[in-house]
Amino acid sequence: MTRAVATAVTLALLLAGCSGFVGGDGPETVTPAAVPTDGAGYPPGVSDDAVVPSALSSAHARTLATRNYTVTTRQWVTDRNGTVLRRSTHRRYVAASNATYAGRFQQNGTELNVFTNRIDYWTNGSVVVARYDERVNRPRRVQWTVRNDGPVSDLPERRTVHGVAAAVDLSVTDRVGGGVVLAGTRFTDPDRLVTPLFVSEPSNVSVRLRVSHAGIVEALRLAYDAERSSQRVRVTHDLRVTAIGSTTVVRPEWATNTTRLQD
Repeated sequence: MTRAVATAVTLALLLAGCSGFVGGDGPETVTPAAVPTDGAGYPPGVSDDAVVPSALSSAHARTLATRNYTVTTRQWVTDRNGTVLRRSTHRRYVAASNATYAGRFQQNGTELNVFTNRIDYWTNGSVVVARYDERVNRPRRVQWTVRNDGPVSDLPERRTVHGVAAAVDLSVTDRVGGGVVLAGTRFTDPDRLVTPLFVSEPSNVSVRLRVSHAGIVEALRLAYDAERSSQRVRVTHDLRVTAIGSTTVVRPEWATNTTRLQD
């Protein structure tokens, strides 16, 4: 294994609990899907009677594929007393080409026994520059040639949207400016949910999504109980898509001096 591949694998493993980073299910092909036609003004995949997960998630990814945007995901895992066991934030800025993007992943919590608390990255589709901060050592910067689809395999969080829509019984609860609100409190297939590492048996779910008429899931808030390491925990996942059409992506100053790693 080359140093470049080893570095990329290390970063992927560090972010294994963060949906959308390499090391998950791999990229999915986004194709148009048949959608319900009833219900004037509804987003793709949404009707008076049903929500079609594949159509909703495909429309979300397909629409964002031609735009620049910022996506932020936050996740909390708390115990019965409300103590935060793990907290993570992943924010990325995506150019309309989908080849150039940058981001930062941070994690902390009482249960974490890891050396890396933060990872910053930037790619232009040809190279990836990454910086990861360790508890003891100085921040390390590395650069390597892009393989496959770069450091993030699911830029718009398509798998998250699809997993929620496939796992929970969703229905339209409100109309808001430029879209609708979907909500649900009953699991139909909890195994379809994209959960953090070592979390199982989700129950007692509550979810709310705001979807634009174009199909973009602009906001998603998901919470549920689960089993983790023989204790009951509460998992909360928050997804926001903002600055659509106004996000800019620039190479950060820290990325100018790096240790270059070849394939």
